[in-house]
Amino acid sequence: MTTQADHELTVNTTHNEDSLQTYISTLRMFILNEIGSGLRDVYSSRVKPGFIKDNGREPKTEHEVRKLMMNDSYCQTWSSMMRSCQEMIWDSIIPSIERAQPNLNKIASELSSKGKGTLNLDPSLDVPGYVKACDIHLMPGNYNTDRGGFDVTQGALYDRGVYVYADGNAGPLGDSIGRSLAKHLKLRFPNFNPSKILDIGCTVGHNLLPFKDLYPDSELHAIDVSAPVLRYAHSRSEALGYPLNFHQMNGEHMKFPDNSFDLVFSIITFHETSITAMKNILKECKRVLRPGGMMIHMELPRTKNMDPFDAFYLDWDSYYNNEPFYQSWTSIDLEKAYNTAGFCEEKYFEVVTPDVYVVPEEDFKRAADVDISKEKYHRGRLGEGVHWTGWGSWK
Repeated sequence: MTTQADHELTVNTTHNEDSLQTYISTLRMFILNEIGSGLRDVYSSRVKPGFIKDNGREPKTEHEVRKLMMNDSYCQTWSSMMRSCQEMIWDSIIPSIERAQPNLNKIASELSSKGKGTLNLDPSLDVPGYVKACDIHLMPGNYNTDRGGFDVTQGALYDRGVYVYADGNAGPLGDSIGRSLAKHLKLRFPNFNPSKILDIGCTVGHNLLPFKDLYPDSELHAIDVSAPVLRYAHSRSEALGYPLNFHQMNGEHMKFPDNSFDLVFSIITFHETSITAMKNILKECKRVLRPGGMMIHMELPRTKNMDPFDAFYLDWDSYYNNEPFYQSWTSIDLEKAYNTAGFCEEKYFEVVTPDVYVVPEEDFKRAADVDISKEKYHRGRLGEGVHWTGWGSWK
């Protein structure tokens, strides 16, 4: 892995802990990319032919493919290894965070109290059931477990966990998707200069930072339902020199006035909410957007026009990685959901990113200093032909 950005909240690891995390991260990428790439060959060479022989047709749906593949020893082995690696990621990180406490909370509290940005928590907020129901992507305690006081444990766990999960490919600040989206908007809409920006479901604020780099005069706000990740997000942003504003708030019922923002966005948020919640959030986005404002959400692609095998591969997490809303998100009619929320069909646009930005550590610069035409890229493999996609609309 590259080296994660160092700041006052960085949790130090021992030599053995760092080596273990690097090993697990590299192992996961090997299983995902090298062993995982063999799944299609297994499907094409023996699983699909066997189904055709027995049924006189090819599998029509991802559900048929999943049933077939999960009865195959190769896929069973790959699936078991992927699940085990996910558990190993969290197990490898927890000891260093436990050792850093309670001093970590103390540092975070001091950073937050002296910050130029703001932290607005709401102790009366009821964390939605779709967040409390399970440990999403197997993260122990999920986003919302609060141990009292100025606790930032879950934020620190998520910050390092995402870094190890991606093998450092999201850059030292873990903001590659945010940089991709912000840079795209800046290039595609050069005359669009939002004065107020809102990030929905920000967790620790990774992807909000690039928007401040590219729109330095803007006022940036971010919401999440979890107090521990917001405490960490605010303290982290202050440690990195970003004056941002964080609010504990449910995106289904935002407390911002009508017409508050010029740009509303989210990044990999909707696949961790229920469909009912997502529809409510879209309506709220419409309400808080100013006339001429823009909304865009970067998410997993939908499976409606996907080959059944790719759809099976994409939705594996829904069954085996504690992502209960993964599949409902990937199968939704998003254009219809946008229209129902009040966005005009003719103002709808879609952005497909066939490659995910990865800037090697030695070449890393802040997004505002990067010439997109000279960026180095790393192929993002969610499956062949499966890539991050952004869906947006103007008000």
